Amino acid sequence: MILKNQLSIKHIIKKSVNGNTLFLMIHGYGSNEKDLFSLQEEIPKDFFLIGIQGIYSIGVNKYSWYDIDFDNKKNFINIMQAKNTIEKISFFIHEAIKEYQLKKNPIWICGFSQGAILSYAIALKNHDKIKKVIALSGYLEHRILPQKINHLYDLEFFISHGKYDPIIPINWAKEGLKFIKKKKIFSLFYKEYESGHTLCYKNYQDLMNWIREKHIDSVNYE
Repeated sequence: MILKNQLSIKHIIKKSVNGNTLFLMIHGYGSNEKDLFSLQEEIPKDFFLIGIQGIYSIGVNKYSWYDIDFDNKKNFINIMQAKNTIEKISFFIHEAIKEYQLKKNPIWICGFSQGAILSYAIALKNHDKIKKVIALSGYLEHRILPQKINHLYDLEFFISHGKYDPIIPINWAKEGLKFIKKKKIFSLFYKEYESGHTLCYKNYQDLMNWIREKHIDSVNYE
């Protein structure tokens, strides 16, 4: 894996075997572009995988997408930085499609923690392109969502959370579910696990089964 600099966000890629569907991975706070690439071995080979590197450096090989105040639950995230990052990643998606000659639709997006928070907002902003959303140990932050959101009939979500998450309380994730259900989306998978702020093995198994199932459905539909 080589860190590529030719586009607006640094990233790594894994080319598909015989397909051109984008599968975008957004890491969490304090991690890097390699984090979610650990999933690559079991993800179908006809996805074009891209892992992007956070905008802000907070240590050696540690990055973030916006500042977090862990001691202030009411103002947990820096809203202005998060909104700016949403714009940057949305633009990067456009760049990547053109650079790597990928399909404009459908796009899959997968985020953990901070990356999951962003994935909600990016998907709702770009729901004409993004059709599958994987939100791991995150929550839906209303203050960074697009102002106008219509019914999202063709979006599909995989949402998972640890019951004992000390970073992002599980009730935050549940609040987001209410909003998503009101929008009458096409499909929603939600499950809680006996874990903390992590992707436990059972969560991993369910995720891979969901990816394979939805991928088969997409191929059959085409």
